[in-house]
Amino acid sequence: MTAPAVRFGINFTQQVPVERIRPWWQAADRVGIAMLGLPDSPLLLRELYVTTAAAALATTRIRLLTCVSNPVTRHPSVTAAALLTLAELAPGRIAFGIGTGDSALWSIGEKPARIVELRAYIRALKALLRGEHAAWRGHRFKPQWSNAVFPVDIPLLIACAGPKMLAMAAEEADGFLINMGYAPAQTAWIQETIETAARAAGRDPAPLEVWWNAPVAFAESRAAAMAGSLGWGLNWLTEGTMEGKGIPEQLKEPIRRFNADNHDLYAVYRMPDRGRVLVERAKTLGIYDWAIEQSPQLFGTPDDVAARLRTLAARGLTRWMCFQPMHGAYGPHTDAARLGYIEKLAAVAARVAGPA
Repeated sequence: MTAPAVRFGINFTQQVPVERIRPWWQAADRVGIAMLGLPDSPLLLRELYVTTAAAALATTRIRLLTCVSNPVTRHPSVTAAALLTLAELAPGRIAFGIGTGDSALWSIGEKPARIVELRAYIRALKALLRGEHAAWRGHRFKPQWSNAVFPVDIPLLIACAGPKMLAMAAEEADGFLINMGYAPAQTAWIQETIETAARAAGRDPAPLEVWWNAPVAFAESRAAAMAGSLGWGLNWLTEGTMEGKGIPEQLKEPIRRFNADNHDLYAVYRMPDRGRVLVERAKTLGIYDWAIEQSPQLFGTPDDVAARLRTLAARGLTRWMCFQPMHGAYGPHTDAARLGYIEKLAAVAARVAGPA
């Protein structure tokens, strides 16, 4: 008996010159990582589409995902033209990830889009990529690209952290980037919500890509890894409403306090040893046990992580997008350590497919 195949993506934050990060992209491409995520946060990172083009030219196999953009700072015509160009550079390897907006917005004083706005943006973008008229904010327009072949095939994935977004994504998108808790009851509810919403919209849920967002914390032991990581990001629990996210009522206020510095670029992305800070904060606020219960618990040695992934894969959790900022909550932070991390992920994926 073998476990289902597990695929890894790595969401690198492009906080360093492209010449330095290119070897990481190439290593991920070489060892069989399935997806490379590139975030969109202009005050923190190198520009999304310029960097994605560089990654496209530096690699040959790996899929490239905007992970994620937003509907506020980029007009759908700008996004569509960027995606067309990327698809010409890397045919069949481009995917578009989008959410309501995170650090790209709060860092400049803008508010996240509403779900209804995100739905309208997605529909406008899809129309442009089909070569059709798009409607956006009271205007209609059509692409006039020369020598374009329609439709431009770009899978669209939506970042989901609540039930309303999850249902909308099942109706409109090609996949999901999920950060909503990983306990068995929670993931079963997420999977059921996707299937129900997709079928209600007349869609087959089977082809939809479900990617689970979580770091893999490698260390010499499970305990050592857990000292520096909760195993998932609790930041999205307080974005928008906290309703429908499986949070016990008595933990809502402590979780708000846990996320008090969640809109601080330095704290979230650059604070040294932030993982340990968050672990201790969770313990002090009394949410640690619940946070670990909801975590995918990808902690420890490669063997530890592979064993845990077999359990998760048996529940249908087979695609994992690992968030790896340059600083902050999750290491590694040196070039050599990052290359080693990429190789460990590939080795773990190979082990999961072995005897269960």
